[in-house]
Amino acid sequence: MRREFSAGGVLFKGDELLMIKNPSGVWTFPKGNVEEGETPQDAALREVLEETGIKGKILRELGEISYQYRFKGEKVFKRVRYYLMEYVEGTPKPSWEVKDAKFFPVDEAKKLIKYKGDREIFSKALKMKD
Repeated sequence: MRREFSAGGVLFKGDELLMIKNPSGVWTFPKGNVEEGETPQDAALREVLEETGIKGKILRELGEISYQYRFKGEKVFKRVRYYLMEYVEGTPKPSWEVKDAKFFPVDEAKKLIKYKGDREIFSKALKMKD
């Protein structure tokens, strides 16, 4: 089984949350693989910027989630380390990797979150945010 390690951000701009629509059409948080020689923090900041056009600042680590998925018939075990982030600058603009990127009011974002791991990380982020 292939293993992947990614990092991402749960980024707030006031009472709004940044989300991406992944290639499967599901709203989630920006994340991507940690590249060789890169820290998870650097990867998280880079991926948020690359996927959304938004520059963020890390406030603290939120924790990790893990899950399995299939890619071209191969089983992949993926760990994702998330960071609580705050908005620095930029306007949401989706990259070629995602279908959309935008800010949502927290209550609306909560209704859009589909994945169990995302719900857990979002809950932690809300508690740590204030």
